[in-house]
Amino acid sequence: MPRGLLLVAGLILLVQGLSIFAPMAVLGNAIQWPDSLDFPPSKMLPLLREELASVRLGYGLYLGYSLLFLVTGVVTVRLVARPGPLGTMALIAIGAAAVSALARAIGILHWLTGSVSLSEAHAAPGLSAEGRAAIEAMQAALNAWGGAIGESLGVAAFASIWAIAAGLLILRNRQWPTWAGLTGVLAGVLVALPALELFGIAPPVSIVLSTTGIQLWFMAMGLLFFRRALRRTA
Repeated sequence: MPRGLLLVAGLILLVQGLSIFAPMAVLGNAIQWPDSLDFPPSKMLPLLREELASVRLGYGLYLGYSLLFLVTGVVTVRLVARPGPLGTMALIAIGAAAVSALARAIGILHWLTGSVSLSEAHAAPGLSAEGRAAIEAMQAALNAWGGAIGESLGVAAFASIWAIAAGLLILRNRQWPTWAGLTGVLAGVLVALPALELFGIAPPVSIVLSTTGIQLWFMAMGLLFFRRALRRTA
């Protein structure tokens, strides 16, 4: 396994693990994210319009983080899978990473496009109460749609498939520590739990906690790849 690839993979995974804090800081300061995801449209739309520059920056960073997941997913699978052609499980993991990145991007883009337009329309002078209520109903539907695609499908479903498959690949390829595979499977299970809301079941953990678990795993794997590269140098 080339030392250079290990170093690049370690860097990518550390960036993936740490980069979530940038949009969280920007959006948290501007619109109280992620609590704002549950704000009623009557409160969210004016706030979105007032903090539009920060919202665009925060969700732009979030979009970059989400698209980076495809690179992270492919590189990780290539390193933890057995040498040679990729098997079925590795291809499933890569496919899940691709779908996850796309679904996350779609979910984020509604904040940068449709919700921005609705916030401007909501602030139009002379708008009737009925018109304002209609815009708020549209925003509620758009937010529910975007959240289902981005969080429920992109993160809870397909990112969890990738993490579980990657963890199983690590356990099968005994060149890597057992803890790395087990924690990967655990991170995948945790990140899947918020999808229970689609079936009317309250998840036992918050989406912030479940996401934190996989972020920590990214960073642990990045450090593991760096350590393996340094051992090869020695």
